[in-house]
Amino acid sequence: MRDCATAQNCVGSVRRRYYLDLAVALSPAIIIFVGALVISFIVGTTTSLFLVQSKTRILVRFLAITVVLLAPLPILPPLVTFIGKTVTAEGFLGRLVKDRIGRGAQFSKYLLWIIRPLQGIGLSLIFSNQLLNLFRTYPETSFLSALVRPILFIVVSIPISILFSAIWALDDLGVKLYLRKTGEVRLVGGYFGTILPVISGVIGVYSLFQRSAPMDALVLVALVVMVLYPPYVVFAVIHHRFLSSRSAALFDALLLESVEVKVT
Repeated sequence: MRDCATAQNCVGSVRRRYYLDLAVALSPAIIIFVGALVISFIVGTTTSLFLVQSKTRILVRFLAITVVLLAPLPILPPLVTFIGKTVTAEGFLGRLVKDRIGRGAQFSKYLLWIIRPLQGIGLSLIFSNQLLNLFRTYPETSFLSALVRPILFIVVSIPISILFSAIWALDDLGVKLYLRKTGEVRLVGGYFGTILPVISGVIGVYSLFQRSAPMDALVLVALVVMVLYPPYVVFAVIHHRFLSSRSAALFDALLLESVEVKVT
């Protein structure tokens, strides 16, 4: 690599590279978000597509969901440290262990653009009714009702954010669930990060089909995914970058048994 001419040029080059990499990492969220804006220009505000509203509402909605998801991120380091120091005994499912050699969080398009956003969306779908009501427009709604819906959304979303922040952090740090009796080793996310969202997603989709005609329910599912996908991509990418800068210290703080294991 060619040396930078000055320290200022080096700093500028690093910053440009950082923001370029960040833009690439967030590109799916940007594309879907822009797509929602384009649709709002085409169809306008309609009753059936109530999630596709004015440009201002779309922006406010995106920022609100993203901020709520990212809000618990600062407590992630102490949370992971707490888990690593307290969950050291054999549990019902097995024992948490870590690799002998720590590994930093690696960027994976498949993981950050598909798996993790869908995990979050799946778990959020169980609260689909509250989510849909949050973004409906009720001209006659009282101030109290208008206040309750955002509070309910925050109360529901923050625990989801904390749960996935912890699970994703353990996976990225190489923490695995070791079943001593069978010798099997699985990533923590394989149990809690996949099974739980799948079950809750099925329940949420089923509840939508129970309340709506099949075609209407499919449209609602598609719209919910369109609304939640950009914030969850931003959440997954920022979480990855936040953890990457602290992975070495967090790995050393985990008081888990160190073993040489292979994920199967």
